[in-house]
Amino acid sequence: MSKVSFSCTMQEGQVGEDTRALLADGLRRVTREVLGEQTDDPPVQFSDIPSGFGFRGGEPSTTSLVRGSVVGGVTQEVREEIMRGICDMWMEISGCTVDELVVSVRDA
Repeated sequence: MSKVSFSCTMQEGQVGEDTRALLADGLRRVTREVLGEQTDDPPVQFSDIPSGFGFRGGEPSTTSLVRGSVVGGVTQEVREEIMRGICDMWMEISGCTVDELVVSVRDA
């Protein structure tokens, strides 16, 4: 059984609590679907970049960073499938574009 966790960072006020709950549920769903096994519900931590910090192109950043960690590791093929699933889900729920999302999944 894989142990997975996620840390998500975005600009303060960019995503409301209801949307965060949907994103956290989506991360858990994608993880279960891709790994094809019953995993413990992965912990999902959200942190905000305070307003007035975090810029892209001279404007407040709209970029979300999603960092995943898998204890025991996964193959590159599985890692890519998880990241694609996260990208698709995140864009659908948050309304962001592919240019506003950075996703990584590393071995813990």
